[in-house]
Amino acid sequence: MKLLNYVLALILLSGSYAVYSLDLLESQTSWDGGQVSYPKGQAQVTSMKVIINDNDDTKFHCHPVPTFGYILSGTVEVETKDGKKIQFTKGESVVEVMRTVHRGTAIGGPVEIVVFYAGSVDLPNTVMMDDDLSHELCRG
Repeated sequence: MKLLNYVLALILLSGSYAVYSLDLLESQTSWDGGQVSYPKGQAQVTSMKVIINDNDDTKFHCHPVPTFGYILSGTVEVETKDGKKIQFTKGESVVEVMRTVHRGTAIGGPVEIVVFYAGSVDLPNTVMMDDDLSHELCRG
């Protein structure tokens, strides 16, 4: 570990290091072509890691705020309540559907997703279908 720290210090001091960036996603719509709109109120950005076990699912829910995901590992199939399906796999980014009822299912092994919500302090990031707010914040 000391050797690694020494090498890193030499690289940083020499100024001969490179900075890389890689665009992962740029979109004005969700994966199904739906509109993305930001909520009113005091902004609140939240990030979490979602883990879905093999052949398990998230149960039907919706996001009333813009939601973005990056698949760290595995494959997830996202299905809307009306039957639209799409799969995302390791290394892919996605803009989730907004206010649309959907669920995610791990396919062929567990899946790990880093999720980012561009929400507000007065609005939940996720609404489950048995929640009293679902009829107000979710559609189909």
